[in-house]
Amino acid sequence: MRRSFRKSGFTLVELLVVIAIIGILVGLLLPAVQAAREAARRMQCQNNLKQIALAAHNYESANRKFPYRQGGTGRWAGGDGNADRLSGFITILPFIEGGNQWNLIAAGDIANGIPPQGREAWGGWGPWNTAPSFMKCPSDPGSEEGPRAHSYRMCIGGNGRSMGWANWGGNSINQTGNNSGMFGHGWASSEGWRQGTGHQTHGSISDGTSNTLMYSERLVATTPYVNNAVTVSPSDRWNFRSTQAEMPGIEQAPILCLTAVQGTFINPNTVSRVQGNGGKIWHDGHPNYVAFNCILGPNKPSCITGNLNWGDAAPAIIPPTSNHTGGVNGAMCDGSVQFFSDGIDTGDLSIAAQANTGASAYGVWGALGTIAGGEVNQWQQ
Repeated sequence: MRRSFRKSGFTLVELLVVIAIIGILVGLLLPAVQAAREAARRMQCQNNLKQIALAAHNYESANRKFPYRQGGTGRWAGGDGNADRLSGFITILPFIEGGNQWNLIAAGDIANGIPPQGREAWGGWGPWNTAPSFMKCPSDPGSEEGPRAHSYRMCIGGNGRSMGWANWGGNSINQTGNNSGMFGHGWASSEGWRQGTGHQTHGSISDGTSNTLMYSERLVATTPYVNNAVTVSPSDRWNFRSTQAEMPGIEQAPILCLTAVQGTFINPNTVSRVQGNGGKIWHDGHPNYVAFNCILGPNKPSCITGNLNWGDAAPAIIPPTSNHTGGVNGAMCDGSVQFFSDGIDTGDLSIAAQANTGASAYGVWGALGTIAGGEVNQWQQ
């Protein structure tokens, strides 16, 4: 009697079926894994904002006023002082486990001609050449491209005053005064007649701490960091969420800035120049580097009317942006962290910003940016 023996193993068809099933399972699971990872990254971003907001409150407890956006030790005069450009993120370091870094910055380097609180704030210097980890959002890959890069911004308001003028200091659009939001220009003690105007207090937030934004996020610029603007060519693909476009006339009609976009990129048909300095210098308090305003809504384009050279131009529209799906995180003046949708009400964007210096014309979003615009109890989660 003959016995038949069959070798154990898989046929080619069986292997192909198994591979196909594995491929289907991976295809089904991968989006869920990616969503879980992004949820974790978003949670870390929220935690960073929470810690920054609490540090600002601890600063206020110690100093009876909130931090400025930019200030420091004096106007630029032959390299003396940091030119009133020191970022408010520097000043909260002692209140967010950054005391050692603050001590190095506060001491300066007298032997090498660098005064206390550092040199011109836009320049490189060892004690501030590395941004703390709490300044980097894991959903923002640009925050890891350079040691000084950062993902978080300070709110400078929600009406025309928040668009700035004259180095974003004492003069705003057609008006003397500071920005309409939480963070203004602190000026130096040597400029006594202007001293302290950029520091808000609890009493100055008349719109209510739960209705007023302090901090949010913005993607680090993907455009090259150069002293002069980058000329846009038809083949360029600059992500509009991380780039600032030169767009004349936005102070007359902020809605013009929306024409800077073509799909997910800067529109070469309407924009001739862009700049990529934003988010790359955490220690420089200039608004184009460390601030945002509440005119155009979250994840909308950023535009500057003036000459983009050196990155210091104004007026500017600088909305928060992120890689989170559908919106951005923001820390309120009461210390809470909220998520703001891309579709939040922005009112009438055709109204001239240069004439809008009181209550914001830019809807719920604009109201959230102002500290004393009279727009109370408009925010609902």
